[in-house]
Amino acid sequence: MTPPAESSREVWVIGDVQGCAGALRALLDHPELSHPDTELWFAGDLVNRGPDSLGALRLIRSLGPRARAILGNHDLHLLAVVAGVRPPGKSDTIQDILNAPDASELIDWLRHRPLLVRDRGHVMVHAGILPAWTLDQAQA
Repeated sequence: MTPPAESSREVWVIGDVQGCAGALRALLDHPELSHPDTELWFAGDLVNRGPDSLGALRLIRSLGPRARAILGNHDLHLLAVVAGVRPPGKSDTIQDILNAPDASELIDWLRHRPLLVRDRGHVMVHAGILPAWTLDQAQA
């Protein structure tokens, strides 16, 4: 049996996981989302606020090519903390990532996520595009 063409894959968009790995696991158990041909687009803020940022990041990364994730402000904050340009906030829930034995791999994976995905006539960003910009300008 041949797999469906890339353009015929079903896409689900999931926003603001924010470190809620348990809720994400429950969502991914839904029959339509658990199908191996379903593509999952994550609209940023994968980490922070919730109780299990490490679990959420590991879970999304483990989905491999099924998952297309972009960076949100909380993800950028984590990268800034790692780079030493911002201190952790008092209410951050990212320490488990920073202390994880696989932290460097997770941070490297996150660092390579885009700010925008444009595919099949759709655009996904986390918090919007400046109205004066064209899509080409935003993508650049």
